Amino acid sequence: MIPDNWSEGEEIWGQDYLASMVRRLQSSGVTVQTRHPEAVLAGQAIVSYTKHQPQVQLIALTTHGRSAAGRAIFGSVAEQVFASVSTSLLLLHPPKGEHTASGPIVSTSYQTIIVLLDGSVGAERALNQATSLAQECRATLILVAVPPRPGEEIFIAEEEQPISDSPEEKAQLLRTTTGLRVETATATKEPEAFIERISGHRPNDLLVVATREQALYGAEKFLRHRKVPVLLLATYT
Repeated sequence: MIPDNWSEGEEIWGQDYLASMVRRLQSSGVTVQTRHPEAVLAGQAIVSYTKHQPQVQLIALTTHGRSAAGRAIFGSVAEQVFASVSTSLLLLHPPKGEHTASGPIVSTSYQTIIVLLDGSVGAERALNQATSLAQECRATLILVAVPPRPGEEIFIAEEEQPISDSPEEKAQLLRTTTGLRVETATATKEPEAFIERISGHRPNDLLVVATREQALYGAEKFLRHRKVPVLLLATYT
């Protein structure tokens, strides 16, 4: 039942689709390059390209996060990418029932950035990157204390001292040194409800920042919200 020229038609469709995306991005002043790697599955294409292009610093992709299949955070493609490469990931949840827009693609300016802190060096580095992003967007930072991995010892080199010991002290220092609005909170028994309360007031400009390690343990409940984008940072140097 499949026509002989099916693969050729799919390739033409893919090239046309990428060309239309380029036009939409270029109209917003973005420099764009396209790649059309051959692969059976999307996850394979992303992983293969990333492993052969070490300069890649961030992968952005949408995910449905099918909790019924045990993927509370990731969809199938995102799960494969997360497991196969150590690159930072920006995970976006596509709205249901909406068609793809056809106009220019405009930039997003996040106004509230939640940072998950567990006392680890990785979380400190993630906070530094989140602070830089908040300064660019003039966003409010919300520092949320989450429990560390049980039994995990945290080693900190002399040149990598934490900003301060507690989220409250970190917040005060950031207010003084950056002029940003910084709030603090502690992990609750219902992290999703916590994010729901925040997103209820600020539904379209909220971002959660965490480390890739936090996505595997302790903070994973904070990352399950279906509407809030999540930036998982690779914290290696």
